Amino acid sequence: MFGGTHQGVAPRMAETILDMTAPSQTATGRVRAVIVNYNGAGLTLRCVESLLAQDCTLQLETVVVDNHSSEDNWRLLQQELAGYSIILHRCPKNLGYAGGINVGAKLQTDHAPEYILALNSDITLPGAGAIRQLVAALREDPRRVACSPLIRDRDCPVTPQAALQVSRVPDFWTLLVVHSCWLRRTGFGRRLQRAQQYEDRRPFPLGTALDCETINGACFMIVRQFLEAIGYLDDRGFLYTEEAVLGASIRARNATASLCTAVIADHIQGASTGMRGRRRPLRRELQQVRSELFYLRHYTGTKWFGQGLFLLVRSADVLLKTLAGPLVKVFL
Repeated sequence: MFGGTHQGVAPRMAETILDMTAPSQTATGRVRAVIVNYNGAGLTLRCVESLLAQDCTLQLETVVVDNHSSEDNWRLLQQELAGYSIILHRCPKNLGYAGGINVGAKLQTDHAPEYILALNSDITLPGAGAIRQLVAALREDPRRVACSPLIRDRDCPVTPQAALQVSRVPDFWTLLVVHSCWLRRTGFGRRLQRAQQYEDRRPFPLGTALDCETINGACFMIVRQFLEAIGYLDDRGFLYTEEAVLGASIRARNATASLCTAVIADHIQGASTGMRGRRRPLRRELQQVRSELFYLRHYTGTKWFGQGLFLLVRSADVLLKTLAGPLVKVFL
């Protein structure tokens, strides 16, 4: 791990130990890339083109899952991708990011993949060998079941290796404090935040693969055998906490994730959700609260008192952000 594990409450789930050292019946190196599109046809086209430029094209299957975009965007997506050898699937409703990835991962085709590469539509892989290097990072250690590249956000003022990439799996206090707009600025909150966000190991060394507890949800590769063993991604959180949920599932099964610093993916932060450069509306704030509460209930075993404390703190967060408006943006 990056300098040790931040101690917390173990997830309340079946402690199934998956033997990833056993040879897979589909150990072919075949990768299925799953891109989730939501009203972002132009972005999705860029992502598809970067995938098709990879040097493992013969072993790469690309699936675009449309998460019930508008009719106009769906038609545009069909037109933009008409000339490409990909699979295009439309969901009858918006299933969230994890739900969309699951749809693409479960599709039955002629070739069963060994790995699933999950991507936001606002991701591009600039290097031709990116997918091959992610596969190599997973094969380097049989305990590794998922990995992410470094993510280079367009508006981030620091280098990818110095930026926040992955986090430790949060316990109750970490989630409560670090995700609070005011508690995280206390001395205790800053210490928790530094520990959770691997500040003790940044900048990350380039050109290697480092064990960690979670992945970066914008782009990650996961072993299909493991994904099936955990019942696919838990989509009950809908939009938030998906990284923490997957990290808790990985840790509970005695496996590990990895950060592959040999690969840098480009990301336009917020573009895939339509939130680039915009303040989150109240409904998104409330959705995050529901997602975090779901995580606490199902993955940390938080009881009613802890849930009540969490809702009290988050109510204060939402009030501060909603009522203070521009003032909060300046000072928080």
